[in-house]
Amino acid sequence: MKALLWDGGAFPEGFHLEDVEKPVPKRNWVCIETKLCGICGSDIGVISGRMPLLADFLVKPTILGHEALGVISEVGEDVVDFEVGDRVVCEGLGGCAELGVAPCKMCQIGRYNLCLNIAKAGSGVGASQANGGGFAEYFLAHKSKIYKVPSSITDEEAVLTEPLSVAVHSCLIGNPSGKRVAIIGAGAIGLQLLQVCKVMGAREIFVISKYDFQARLAERLGADRVYCLERNQIPVLEIALETGEGVDQCYEAVGSEQTLQDAIAVTRQGGDIIFVGVMGQARIDFVMFSAKELKLHGTWYYANEPQVARTSTEVALDLLRRGKVNNRLLLTKTYRLEEWREAFEAQINKKKYESTKIAFRYD
Repeated sequence: MKALLWDGGAFPEGFHLEDVEKPVPKRNWVCIETKLCGICGSDIGVISGRMPLLADFLVKPTILGHEALGVISEVGEDVVDFEVGDRVVCEGLGGCAELGVAPCKMCQIGRYNLCLNIAKAGSGVGASQANGGGFAEYFLAHKSKIYKVPSSITDEEAVLTEPLSVAVHSCLIGNPSGKRVAIIGAGAIGLQLLQVCKVMGAREIFVISKYDFQARLAERLGADRVYCLERNQIPVLEIALETGEGVDQCYEAVGSEQTLQDAIAVTRQGGDIIFVGVMGQARIDFVMFSAKELKLHGTWYYANEPQVARTSTEVALDLLRRGKVNNRLLLTKTYRLEEWREAFEAQINKKKYESTKIAFRYD
């Protein structure tokens, strides 16, 4: 099969399109033929050197791509709830289930995103050559981390299910119902946070975007106020003037020193910051954080959600099925795997290409 291998080097020299052996599913695993796979912000962070700890965690060469949609082509032994031909999406994280060991304390309570064995398991999808990922024609996934896609959901909507699951998990941590909310960042995750916050009954939603095209998308998707750096606005000041005291909670969906500092500034005394973005080391002035007695919540992928007795991914698929979230608007363009240079360029240079989500397609 064709696979895009990353050897740990800089883009584009670190990537190589090669013919490799098609993976064979073992017990409790399935092989999936890829239809679409999005390029995640964490993929960009890894190859750019902005996330060295995460990059060092990966065994090279590796096949990235965890925002994957595909069709099951082969099932391993003891897989009974899925069959060849099923259209599925997957969760990327690996853990006790993938290792075939007894569930750890976190997995026992459904918080498999915090699995104590994750360092041994690595990632189930999109972070190894053994299992592969969506940057290849086929990849392997464990039966516990795949979900059938309802027929009413198109491929273009379904391919963004994985990041939507991240937004769902983050909003269930924050619980925006009845609250005045700010979302910093209007990429794919930020715009999905906006839509989930609306579904969950946020009283008012302010979105801070970097680029004008992102601001326009946020306006189309129903933000109450949109503040855009490219429009020469000063979001922190304008939100302070608009609210008088700041927002009840802020979802940080960028992952940078400046945006976390901005989140501290726009959140009222006693409020909550839900940190959805991913970043490495940072220098932050926490005086205002302490003086306001703010609460900072970390988030990591998705899990079984006790509030709704379903996984984040099940909730995400249900939102798509009911038309509550518009994922199609966020898929900017698709490229064939052979066009990987152009695809990464489009995802990295968002302003030039007005890109929200770029995906590889296999047809």
